[in-house]
Amino acid sequence: MAKLPFVVEPKRKPIAAKIGSEDSGIIDVERRGYLSAGEKAFVQQVQQFDNGSTDIITLSRKVAREYHLGLNRAYALVLSVISGSSGTGEDAGIIKQIELDFADDLTNVVKGLSAAQAREELVMAACLLKYRVDPDFEISEVAELHPDIISGLAKLYREEEAKSVEAFNAESGEDDKEGTEVSVEEIEKKPNKKPSSRSKITIGD
Repeated sequence: MAKLPFVVEPKRKPIAAKIGSEDSGIIDVERRGYLSAGEKAFVQQVQQFDNGSTDIITLSRKVAREYHLGLNRAYALVLSVISGSSGTGEDAGIIKQIELDFADDLTNVVKGLSAAQAREELVMAACLLKYRVDPDFEISEVAELHPDIISGLAKLYREEEAKSVEAFNAESGEDDKEGTEVSVEEIEKKPNKKPSSRSKITIGD
């Protein structure tokens, strides 16, 4: 980390995060409470080539045309279907109809999200290993890692991205997450973020 002439030192000093399990072995990785600009850029370069969010927006446009809805509302309804929510009131009926009318499209979106999420976790793991463990770590080596190490590193990356301070002060009870409503136009301008999928749709081999 670069030595800067701080007049005021950073509020929190890095601590060690234990990553892994008895099966994989456990390693210490530095937890800082944030991601560096280099770490963000490393992952974003890969995310821009994944089309999970693009697929959702494409389907949302179809839904908007079919049911004469605004694009943002159609997008929210599609996300509800993917996440397994049945909705309430008028939305419940539309969600059920979307599941029936766009079953194939939804299945393809969920498949794409699952594959993209797996790739994303590999990239997050490689990023933290390269920037915080071994600068000579090669991305190709990540495929040889135990799944417990990969999932643990990906979890740490997401917590750092969210600037979570729970590990620094577990007893504070503070919640640093804020809910914000994002428009489809804003989503299209940003690197893809894949929502976690709890869809009721069954994906065949």
